[in-house]
Amino acid sequence: MSAIISLSNISKKFGRNEVLSNINLTIQKGQSIAFVGNNGSGKSTLLKIVCGLTNPTSGEVKCAKRLKFNYVPEHFPKMSITVKQYLTHMGLIEGMPENKVQEGIQELLKSFFMEQMTDSQMKHLSKGSLQKVAVIQALLSKPDVLLLDEPLSGQDVKSQRKFISMVKELNEQGVAILMSCHEMFLVNQLSSEAYEIKNMQLEPLDVTKYTDYDYDILSFEKPEMEANIPAVITEMIHKLDDNEGEIRMVVPREDSNQILMQMLQKGFKLRAMKGIDE
Repeated sequence: MSAIISLSNISKKFGRNEVLSNINLTIQKGQSIAFVGNNGSGKSTLLKIVCGLTNPTSGEVKCAKRLKFNYVPEHFPKMSITVKQYLTHMGLIEGMPENKVQEGIQELLKSFFMEQMTDSQMKHLSKGSLQKVAVIQALLSKPDVLLLDEPLSGQDVKSQRKFISMVKELNEQGVAILMSCHEMFLVNQLSSEAYEIKNMQLEPLDVTKYTDYDYDILSFEKPEMEANIPAVITEMIHKLDDNEGEIRMVVPREDSNQILMQMLQKGFKLRAMKGIDE
């Protein structure tokens, strides 16, 4: 791998509040790095500094060449245009031929189960659907660097699996992946290197403690009588989708049987149980 971006003594303040202090990091072509940390720790800010969406208070970002960045934000604005209009506009701005734009849009909408929303105005979409639109826009054309800010926020499990598969494929093609996330199973799936942003600094994490884990997806039918998920289970869950009549969760495989037994005791009925890569 060759270095494409270097961060030298990066600091960032918002007023008197410093969120990053003297960050140094070299990013290689084809590298996949995850940044974890508490809300407000500076994960999103660091991604924006890397791609030039915000400037550091001090320090320098150097790129080995002119890079193409694609960015999936955590929060996506609602607009008074349709999904197709937005995606078409963004594809054309990137210089893609119109026929390739339309082919890519149709293929990706199908992949993310959004074919019925092609002509829906974005201001009427849910957070999860808006997140899918942001992902589709970022995947329309191949970047040098793909920045992902809490990319699974609001996405259903099927879309999560498709997203992980596509990002892995891009990474194998040499695209550098920089990701802010909370879900350790996503670190497991996508990252070769990880840092926790703590006390304004980058602290390396041992990714083997996450990549040694396997994960299961458990799907339950809700009982007729309202029942809450036991607190001891919520502490084990890495991702939870609570839909009408159904609950899906991503859990460490070593905890699957314990979680299954407790959910059954609460009256939930098991619909499916499978590995996240199946």
